[in-house]
Amino acid sequence: MAYRHIVIRNPAKLSVKNKQLVIKQNDSIQVPLEDICTLTIEDPAITLNGVLLSECAKNHVELIVCDQKRIPNAILQPFHQHSRQRVVLDMQYSLSKPFKKRIWQKVVQSKIENQARCLELAYLSVQADTLYTMAKQVESGDRTNKEAYAAKYYFIKLFGEHFTRRRDDPQNIALNYGYSLIRSLVARALVRYGFTPSLGIFHDSQTNAFNLADDFMEPLRPFVDITVAHYVREDSEWNNNMKEKLFNVLSYSSYWKGEKQSITNGVDWMVKSYVAACRNGDTNFLVLPELKSLEMHAYE
Repeated sequence: MAYRHIVIRNPAKLSVKNKQLVIKQNDSIQVPLEDICTLTIEDPAITLNGVLLSECAKNHVELIVCDQKRIPNAILQPFHQHSRQRVVLDMQYSLSKPFKKRIWQKVVQSKIENQARCLELAYLSVQADTLYTMAKQVESGDRTNKEAYAAKYYFIKLFGEHFTRRRDDPQNIALNYGYSLIRSLVARALVRYGFTPSLGIFHDSQTNAFNLADDFMEPLRPFVDITVAHYVREDSEWNNNMKEKLFNVLSYSSYWKGEKQSITNGVDWMVKSYVAACRNGDTNFLVLPELKSLEMHAYE
């Protein structure tokens, strides 16, 4: 299973040879394509060819392209490679509203519980208890909008009374950067299992091609939040060190129904469990992440 997340930050020439990604800079290195989960292109002076693009799609390598500020703004995904694409599409269309509301309830509960664990890791246990209480109060479809109430309380407790998500500061830049990485990882897994990402559970914007990815990334946001809370301050300088910390989030250990997995592998399991939930009409099949620590996963 793919586990490497590669970032190219300096001018380079990328190509493919013998199923290996070849990176030519001052030296030349090769990485097996089957080991790569994401490939992020940051520097505008990086060149690559159509063969590489095709091989990335064929091997489910998520190619992430950055803008002039080096913030991810586009991804390349394979075009209908799942063997039963129509079957999965029909399944998505046939999901009942009650089922989708129960799925969203579990997603929101998981997100708020992880926000509470994030506060605990930030030594805010009393404040975390408030969020644990909110998580228990989430209803089917989150009719009372506990997600929004929890978010408003949570961000102020984590980043301070004056924090707002609307500011263009290092903390928000770091949050957006980390969220974009998580979003691309979830989108990659959804496409691998044949889902059409634009058909969401709760998110349903007509202009959003990744509504379903935005649904399932919600419980993973606190992994980014606690990383930013630990390493980024209001007056911090946005630099490569910060980006490296945020890329490491994809390799954190998390717990999925008690089993320890990296976020990269766990996201694949989460989407696979959603397939089982849809086929059986039972939300208990859904496996969602549990935040416990900022620990890099050790592969055996």
